[in-house]
Order: sequence, then C-alpha cells, then structure tokens
Amino acid sequence: MESNAVLPQLKPTSPLYGTPHLIQIEDHGQVVEIEDESGQIRRLLELLTGTRTVTEVWQELRHQYPDTTLEDVEAAIHQFDEAGVLLNGAHGPHGILDEYELARWQRNINFFGAYASLSQNKYELQARLRDCRITLLGVGGLGCHLLLDMAAMGYGHVRAVEFDRVELSNLNRQILFRDTDLGKEKLELAVSRVREFNPRIEIEPIQLRISSADDVRRVAAGADLVISVADQPKMEILHWVNAGCASLGVPLVSGGLDTLYSHHFTVIPGQSGCIECWRRQVEATDSASARLLQQKRDLRITGDRSASTALVTITTGFILAEVTRIITGIAPPVAVGRLLRLRFDDLELTEYERWSRLPDCPVCGSATVTAEPELAVSGTA
Repeated sequence: MESNAVLPQLKPTSPLYGTPHLIQIEDHGQVVEIEDESGQIRRLLELLTGTRTVTEVWQELRHQYPDTTLEDVEAAIHQFDEAGVLLNGAHGPHGILDEYELARWQRNINFFGAYASLSQNKYELQARLRDCRITLLGVGGLGCHLLLDMAAMGYGHVRAVEFDRVELSNLNRQILFRDTDLGKEKLELAVSRVREFNPRIEIEPIQLRISSADDVRRVAAGADLVISVADQPKMEILHWVNAGCASLGVPLVSGGLDTLYSHHFTVIPGQSGCIECWRRQVEATDSASARLLQQKRDLRITGDRSASTALVTITTGFILAEVTRIITGIAPPVAVGRLLRLRFDDLELTEYERWSRLPDCPVCGSATVTAEPELAVSGTA
C-alpha cells in the first residue's frame, strides 16, 4: 500500500459500536466483533475519516500508542479494506459525474459504495452504467419493465428492438402502455415514455421482427451486452440470439416465464457454454427432456400464454441484477451456464439445469467465437 495514495474512510454504512474493550462494526446487516483491550483499534478506526493519509493516521495514532509502527497501521487498514468496510476519501465525482447525475443517482451511488474500496471509486461504478451499451430484444412484458428500470438506474445507451402493437391483454403487465394505446406500435410509445422519465437516456429504437441470426448480429453490433426477452417465434428465437451473440463475442442474459415459474440464465462467449452446448448436453444426459423438447418443436407448442405481473417483476429484477453485476464487476454473475428457476408458490430460487462449454460446439467452439469479453465494462461510450 502506498501510504500517501489513499485517504482511508470507514464507510457510513459500517458504523462503529460496542464497548471500550469490544468493537462492533455493522457490515450490511451483519455485525463484526473485535476484542480491543487497549483501545488502539477503536482509535485507529476513529481516525479513518477520509481526510488523512495512511502516514498521517499513523502519526496521529502514535501520540497515544507510541510503539505502533507504520507497517502495523498499513496492515490493519489492509485488513479492514479486505473486509469491505473502507472507502477512499480521495475518490470523488469530479470529472466522472455531473451535478444532475450525482443528485439523480445518489441512492445508486450509495449502494455502489457498499462495494467500493480503497482502490474502487463508487462514482466510477455509476458511470459504467451510463457509458455501457445494451441491446434489448423485446419491449413486451419483461422488456417494458427492463427498459424503464434501466432508465431509473442510469443506464445510458439502450438499443431497443420490437415489432409488435399494443393489445388489451398486454395491459396486465406491460406497464408502459395504456388503454388508449390499443393498436399502436409498442416501440414508439415505450421509447417516448421512458425518455420523459429520464431525458438523459439515449435509446435507439429499431422496429424489427427478428427472423435470423443475421438480424441479431446487426442489432447487437457494438453492444457490451444483449438482453433477450423476445419470445416470438418461440422455438427459434433463442437459437438465433445465441448464434448472433456468440459470433460477436457479446454476453447474453435472458429469461422468461413458464406459468408458475420464473427463469433466467447467462451466456458469456468464450467463457461459458452457449445455448447449443446446453441443448446438446440435455440430449446426451436427459433423453426424456430431449424428446419432449423435440415434440414441442415439431408440434410448435408455444406455452399457455399465462403471465403474472408479480413473476414478471421478479424475473426482470433477476435479469437486471445480473446485467449490473456484469457491467460494473461489483460481484460475479450468478447465472453463467446455469438455468435458475423460481416457483411462485414458495419463491425458492433453484438451479434447474447447468451446462459447460463444449470445445467442438458449432456455435461457440474455440474456432467460432471472435472475442472473449471482460465481465466488467469500464466505459465504451
């Protein structure tokens, strides 16, 4: 640690409690206890106000505890940083966020502060949302929520793809539309209303019914990540999306509803197996499921078209949390190569299926993937 490179600060979300000989630090709902007979650790933590360098903290501390060395202080601060309870007071928003952004996304920034550290600036994490580029396939039940929620979080650039018109049956869950919108094109309405909500978001609307992997490649070009919540045509679209994303090396996060269930999954080209890998592994290990899937394809069974707003909201929450983990790097994505499923009856999230990357996969094998993306996007605008 460079002693003069940081201004250590105990996070406001990690207040200090306890007795003269027992320190208690609240750490996001948990309490860490440290025995402190001499009071030296408490005094050290009290000096971590974000206004002193490590050397200055040591100089202050040794007035009361003269045997303390700079190395002792550096080691202690390193441990507290590893525990996730320190910020760097030298980190500020200057040159990263303007006054409007600071005010509008203050709660986001506070949230990111829980993940920040002496080396990670919480303002930069918010800026990663602003600077990344997302392609959103589908502005229906899930897509409406996602587009509005991305605008609320401060995502800055979204290419939205949709072809459909508003129907009365959409209105139990597609929150951007109204009775007076029946028969109108969804995309124009959705973009207009989200722009009213957040005039800073840049939305590129593309009126298109996806019909091939080439379509996906065109709309995903230049994106940092693709969210696919389009569901027509039911049996083909995920394979087109999978092929398009794999050929571009663009991460894919997808999800949907199946009557009583919510599900979502993530594909990272070059790192995880793709949907074709998944299909081939199901065929090899679960013949009954493979036969059922083939029968659905042959009969073009598309489901019972049921949808609960509660499950829609839960699903989009899972998807957006996964996207945020990937874009900011604050935590590893949790659904990579895994189908995570939640049942409405008990809201228990389970791993329903898992798959690995097949080196000889014709879609994502090592000879077909053109790029291996980093999980965290530092800004591509």
